Amino acid sequence: MRAARARLESLRRTPVPAPPRPLRFTADLAVAREDASGPATPGPPVELDSVVVRGRLDVPALRVGPAQRLLVTGANGAGKTTLLRVVAGDLAPDSGSVRRRARIGYLPQELPARPTRRSLLATFAAGRPGHPDEHADALLGLGLFRPDDLGVAVDALSIGQQRRLALARLVTRPADLLVLDEPTNHIAPDLVEELEAALDRYRGAVVVVSHDRSFRGRFRGDRLELRDGRPAA
Repeated sequence: MRAARARLESLRRTPVPAPPRPLRFTADLAVAREDASGPATPGPPVELDSVVVRGRLDVPALRVGPAQRLLVTGANGAGKTTLLRVVAGDLAPDSGSVRRRARIGYLPQELPARPTRRSLLATFAAGRPGHPDEHADALLGLGLFRPDDLGVAVDALSIGQQRRLALARLVTRPADLLVLDEPTNHIAPDLVEELEAALDRYRGAVVVVSHDRSFRGRFRGDRLELRDGRPAA
C-alpha cells in the first residue's frame, strides 16, 4: 500500500503528458476566395487556362474541383513541380491565366536554401496573432517536436525537422486546397501513415506530386500525367 501511494503521489507531481493530437487538415468549404482579400466567389478552387512557362510548362486547361484529389505524375523534368508552383501562386506563368477561388496550403518540395536563424517556435508562429510563446502548446500538441526543440534556430535543425516544421505550419492553418510537392520526403514512416490518414479525412481539394510508390499505390483520386511539360493525351 505504501508503494502504491508513493507511486500515485509521483504521478500526481509529474503527470503523464496527453498523447499528441492526430494530424488534421481543416477546410472551410463555405469560403471560396479569388485571393486572400477578395470577395467570395463560387466555382472550382483553381482553374488554369492556356498557361505557359517557357521551356517548362504548357497546359491548355486544368480545372480542380472542390474536394477533388489529383495526383500529378511524369518523369523527372516533366514539369510537375512547375505546375504545382503555378497552382499555388508561387510562380507566375509567362502567359495564360490562373484563377484561384480558395485559400491554398502549399508544401514545396525544396526547403529554403538559407534557413532562417529564428527559433523553431518563432518561425512556426510567424504571421499568427500574439506572442510566439502563445503558440507553443499548439505546436507541441502535434507531437512533432519536444519542448527543448522550441528555442533551436531553424538553420540548426535537421532536414527532417525542417520538413516537420513546414508540415506543422500547414496543418494548423485552414486551407480549401492543399498543394503538396513530395509530402513524404524526409519524414519517418509512422508520420507518413499519419499524414495519409489526415489527407483521407480532409474535406478540401488536393493536388499532389509524389515519387513514393507506396503513397501513389494507395492514392485514391484522379491522375494527370505530364510529358515534356504538357498533359499526356
